[in-house]
Amino acid sequence: MTVFMMRRLLLLIYGFIASLGAFNGFAQETIRIATGEDPPYSSEKYPGYGQTLYIVTQAFAQMDIKVEYGFFPWGRSYVLAKENNWDATCCWTVTHERSEYFDYTDAIRRTDIVFFHLKSYSFDWQSVNDLKDIAIGATVLFTYGEKFDAEAKEGKLLVEYASSYQINFTKLLRGRIQLFPMNRAMGLQQVVDLFTAEQAQLFTYHPKPLTSFTVGLMVSKKHHKGQYFIEMFNKGLKRLKASGKYDLHIPEDFKNEYQVNE
Repeated sequence: MTVFMMRRLLLLIYGFIASLGAFNGFAQETIRIATGEDPPYSSEKYPGYGQTLYIVTQAFAQMDIKVEYGFFPWGRSYVLAKENNWDATCCWTVTHERSEYFDYTDAIRRTDIVFFHLKSYSFDWQSVNDLKDIAIGATVLFTYGEKFDAEAKEGKLLVEYASSYQINFTKLLRGRIQLFPMNRAMGLQQVVDLFTAEQAQLFTYHPKPLTSFTVGLMVSKKHHKGQYFIEMFNKGLKRLKASGKYDLHIPEDFKNEYQVNE
């Protein structure tokens, strides 16, 4: 091979490498978020993957970051993010236990937890003390407020934990429990999805919230890009709200729950 041919070959190789670098430079960044089924807020079957996840997608899009979602049982989503197998998990409220392992983004939405029960069960309450001696269902890994969680842990309340919302609603229908606390919008959606129209008419909920809180993304404290993703999301969410597009994707029935006091 002549010197001329060698130089030409090297130029071609350098040009190819440079083109690869340019391609990678323009490749859109991606964050992988582990989540679960919480319709209408998050669902693999919903357009945009549900109301909350659509907002998450649009917030990251403001920062030119693409979102890839993986749907798993909630306990699995938690572990996948905790062990850095996925970049983040959405969406969770802040607790002392979770804060040991995760950092949080700004709040995405506000949510109220209310007691669901059968219409045939006469129920009213004013304080946690009124809940004693009532069979209550709860879902593992979820929080229902510090006082409720503490009294349930101490055995002062008759709380029976199950692995899913579906199990708790089925137990409620069958009379195995009398109350089940859950996000109002999610509970109403679960009743529609799980039961026949006739069965769905048997359910109601008490309007007084057991607790109210906000939810956001959680990123493992051990993630090497954790603070970067949190910063990007927070900036993107602020841009989304400033643009007016945040409210456009919230149905009127849910706007009160999405409003976050900042």
